[in-house]
Amino acid sequence: MTNVLFLVVDSLRYDAVADDEFDTPTLDELAEDGISFTRCFAQGISTAPSMTAMLTGRYPLDYGGHWYLEKEQPTMAEQFQRNGYTTGAIHSNPNVSRLRNFDRGFDTFEENIFPYDPDGVVENAPDKLLTFANKAARILRRTPYLPAEKVNRNLAEWITSTDDPWFLWTQYMDVHGPYLPGGDFGYRNKFRAERLWRKAAVNAPDEITPAEHEELWTNYRKEVEYLDQEIGDFLDQLDERGELEDTTVVVVGDHGDEFDEHGLYGHKNLPYDELTRVPLLIRFPDSAPVDQPTTLDTMVRTLDILPTLLDLADADYSYEMTERLEGESLLPVIDGASPDYDAIVTEKEVRGEDYLRIGFRTDRWKYLYDGKTDEQSLFDLAEDPGETDDVADQHPGTIERFRKRLNDRFEKIEETSEDVEVPDVDDDEGVEERLRALGYK
Repeated sequence: MTNVLFLVVDSLRYDAVADDEFDTPTLDELAEDGISFTRCFAQGISTAPSMTAMLTGRYPLDYGGHWYLEKEQPTMAEQFQRNGYTTGAIHSNPNVSRLRNFDRGFDTFEENIFPYDPDGVVENAPDKLLTFANKAARILRRTPYLPAEKVNRNLAEWITSTDDPWFLWTQYMDVHGPYLPGGDFGYRNKFRAERLWRKAAVNAPDEITPAEHEELWTNYRKEVEYLDQEIGDFLDQLDERGELEDTTVVVVGDHGDEFDEHGLYGHKNLPYDELTRVPLLIRFPDSAPVDQPTTLDTMVRTLDILPTLLDLADADYSYEMTERLEGESLLPVIDGASPDYDAIVTEKEVRGEDYLRIGFRTDRWKYLYDGKTDEQSLFDLAEDPGETDDVADQHPGTIERFRKRLNDRFEKIEETSEDVEVPDVDDDEGVEERLRALGYK
């Protein structure tokens, strides 16, 4: 059985890999040697819904939603575990922490979400003390996340100490704002990056100057290039140790980031393509029954990754996974088949609110629904790939068909979540401080 290295890059847009402006030799080589999906779309525009979809193979809002994985929800790690794999996760993203039940199915779940965590005392520390300690620790640290260099060191140590076969997931945070100028982790760069990120993504996006916009984009590019180099060094190390030969390597963005294409920065907008279209690269071992290299322009979904990897492993699914699985294996698509779906769904529940944002994308159309205002928009992607001209009034029949899809989706969310009990998760003060540092507050 092949090992699986599942590398998720937070906030990685598709054009960051496809555009020659970005120097990404490692990702280019993976695309040239493996399978490159040029039209892959995420099921969420932020981490919680997107990773829920990827790690469960279902839509984010079904079965209690994406802020917490309820106790009956099967996961990708559990399926690998039940099929004889050792499973590991090493990351520093507070949106997919054990506090939200994302550790399900992992033999090792190493999260670095607290700048300050005195050996588990965090759970019992007074809120004021915890908040102060984490603010102080965040000021002293040069990054608001664990940098790729340190993540890869931990990944390599885990692989070296683990018997085959294994499944290992990480979520790199380097490309997520605040954007530092690549691997230059000086304090001056950190504080400037944090101020600019909060202005752009939180406080005043309409006040970003052309020079500040250019700085944000330039630093985003440098972050992508830094991460590409670190992934390359990591894969080279695994290759030298003989660990890479029988390993499937997956690189995918959980969602993109917006740079004022539709008035905002970061990933708090509706599901426009700059937020939903992400790179998906899979390099299979030579022993896998896959014809590679191949570039595929078929529209696919990130929730299809789970059944693809389990299909490759000839895995036996649990009954619960079979009942809830929405994704489809991409192995037949690689062989030339078409997916069974004709529209891609992206959805989320807005943090701290009770409204939904949902998008449907076909080859020609993008339909967007904003639950905050109950407004709907329609874009003809053939004529308007930038999604700037709302043509809803010109196509009432098309709007009516998408509205029916939307109502069907509402019914499915309600039906699947009817008897599901999901607790209210009051995040630890340390996690709240981490989220504020990343621009979620």
